[in-house]
Amino acid sequence: MLSNDSIRLRPIERGDLPFLAELANDPIVRHNVIGWDWPLSLAGQERWFDRGVESDSARRFVVESNEGAALGLTGLWEIDWHNRTAVSGIKLGGSADVRGHGYGRQALRLLMDFAFEDVGLHRLTADVLEYNQASIVLHVDKLGWTREGVSRQHVWRQGRHWDVIQLGILRDEYLARKDLV
Repeated sequence: MLSNDSIRLRPIERGDLPFLAELANDPIVRHNVIGWDWPLSLAGQERWFDRGVESDSARRFVVESNEGAALGLTGLWEIDWHNRTAVSGIKLGGSADVRGHGYGRQALRLLMDFAFEDVGLHRLTADVLEYNQASIVLHVDKLGWTREGVSRQHVWRQGRHWDVIQLGILRDEYLARKDLV
């Protein structure tokens, strides 16, 4: 388990599946996350879990308060052990008691600590929808990630196509800013 003063990241357990299905079906979360376009049943969430929530190329964690309240999901996937890279992201519940309280920043900071210091990864990437300014500000302004590219008109939402912003951070960049974030 990874933790700080107010949150912890822990591996997903089968008992988390109802929460994860609820998170996947939260309209605010689905609006802001790439690839969560369709409603998901609990049976679908169970099939996802059974396919290998802990594969060699992915590690996913429940974000929870130190009191044990589930807040969201984060993790590393598409882990490339040879090149020491991974994709990361965060999905927090859409309610007002979860969003806007710094949980995302704390969770991504813990994840970066783990990825760069414990696992020894060299690079993390994330894809963010152009209109998800909260996520862009979190990654770039608060945690020191760099805008690396754009996939133009890559995602269809709300009757139009939207760009996807590619973000990345290298281990050296993380270490240089570690005490500032």
